[in-house]
Amino acid sequence: MRVLTPDEVAAYDVIPLELADRVRIQRWPLLPPGVGGLTWGRFVLLRRDDDRTGRRPLLAHELVHVRQFAERGRLCFGARYLAEYLAGLLRHRRHRAAYLAISAEVEARAEAAAWARRHL
Repeated sequence: MRVLTPDEVAAYDVIPLELADRVRIQRWPLLPPGVGGLTWGRFVLLRRDDDRTGRRPLLAHELVHVRQFAERGRLCFGARYLAEYLAGLLRHRRHRAAYLAISAEVEARAEAAAWARRHL
């Protein structure tokens, strides 16, 4: 498990500095197929962790989730995420569509894309 490098802390402005110092990243190659990263609280699991330059949109996306957890609390974040996913499954009948409709994912994709436009 590692902390963000100084370059990463400086680059990923999607979270406040005091929160960036608390993030812990773990390489976890056993994530489900098609999943590059997963976040729970301040812990970020990444399928690959070989690029530590502060130029990874995936990590920016996952760090938005770290901030969301900090703002909303684990229980509230997790419950809302799951409820939106299940409602999406009922509505769309497909995992991918349900996942893409979760408001936390919509926000993380939008913020990571805006971050990429500013930094890449």
